[in-house]
Amino acid sequence: MARLGQSVRLMVLFSLLLGSSIASAAGTKFPEKVLFVGNSFTYYNDGLHMHYGNLLRAAGLYQAQRSNLRMMTFSGSGLWEHEAALQSALTNDPWQAVIMHDYSNGPITRWDRFAAATDALSRIARDHSAEPILFMTWAYADQPEMTPALAAAYVRRGQELGARVIPVGLAFAAATRELADMSVDLYSPDIETFENGQPVFKETVKHPSLAGTYLAACTVFTVLTGRSPEGLIYTAGLDAQLAAALQRVAHRTVQDFQES
Repeated sequence: MARLGQSVRLMVLFSLLLGSSIASAAGTKFPEKVLFVGNSFTYYNDGLHMHYGNLLRAAGLYQAQRSNLRMMTFSGSGLWEHEAALQSALTNDPWQAVIMHDYSNGPITRWDRFAAATDALSRIARDHSAEPILFMTWAYADQPEMTPALAAAYVRRGQELGARVIPVGLAFAAATRELADMSVDLYSPDIETFENGQPVFKETVKHPSLAGTYLAACTVFTVLTGRSPEGLIYTAGLDAQLAAALQRVAHRTVQDFQES
């Protein structure tokens, strides 16, 4: 844990190692066949892949004959539980990128398991000519201190693996901070039980609302395509002003992450 507590300054070193920015990525070939590996953080709200795909469509980048976006997820899973399934998936289909994230707090509570799993899945991806990409997850709603710890963990792993990191967790923190006047809620509470006909929600709030999933999709779009999602007409049914603000936060977060 002490090693994980290294400052988010690791992001600076990692961004230098990447040697790429949004500006230089514009016009560069981006992966059209993308497999998302994760859990409920990915599949909530009809699936992150669906919203990412609709952003691609809005940008004129989705090619029906070539593009393929799918999820490989199950509830509460850690990355170590996907090894056999990923091996099978990549053997049967030609994926170009594998975007992966661990259990919500796994990187900061079970570092050794997180490191071993990302090693294994990255190796499997590369053995099948697919790029492994790490999806930085977000803090729980009432535990913002998780943000720098998760960021440091994912950045460190990206550095060690030579893999790109999508800074979704940093985008959540930025949106929470910058869009407070819009009363945006990036989280969806989970029902624990019912009492007297009324739902009782779990104390820990961590799953994404539709706005949270949309923000994540915009962040993925920015990293993978090298373009800003700002101005795209797809809003996932959100208020247009809110969607525009989330597009802006996603773009700026990736810029700051890659240029810091």
